[in-house]
This record gives sequence, C-alpha cells and structure tokens, in this order.
Amino acid sequence: MAGLDALEQTALPRILVYLLRKKKASRTDLKNDIDASQQAIYNSLPILKKCGLINEISEEVFPRRKLITLTEKGVKVAEHLAEIERILREQR
Repeated sequence: MAGLDALEQTALPRILVYLLRKKKASRTDLKNDIDASQQAIYNSLPILKKCGLINEISEEVFPRRKLITLTEKGVKVAEHLAEIERILREQR
C-alpha cells in the first residue's frame, strides 16, 4: 500500500499530525490521545513505517518503550496535512 491509498486508513493522518506536534510518542500515547480505536492505530503503524513516514526508536533506559517519530518525509506529509486541517477549520 503506497501513495494516497495508505492515507485512506482513518488513523493515519491523525497519527502524522499528532507526531508533528508532539515530536515523539509511544503507542500508549497514541492510543490515549488520538480519536481512533486502538486497533486502527496499531494497524496504521506498520503502514506508516512501510511508507517511510515513521521510525520506531527503542529507549535505552527504563521503561524501554518504543518511541515513534516522523522521518523527514513524514514531517513533510504531516505539515501538508496540518495545513489542510487548518484550512478546513477556518471560518468562511
């Protein structure tokens, strides 16, 4: 799955914009802070990784969580999504 097909998954744009704002997050952070089901979030992460939009980094200290960050490509896509969101929220 690549291109716009990947973004058809409901949680994908939300995850990208969230990571743009927060810089990094654990899976638990995503589950608690994004308005999407846990399954939708967890199913989205491999797709985002395959598209080269996120990285998972393991913490070196306890609790050794995996933190999710945007790649350079992910930042570019997320910035465009954030701009679309801003335009849609504008008063007419």
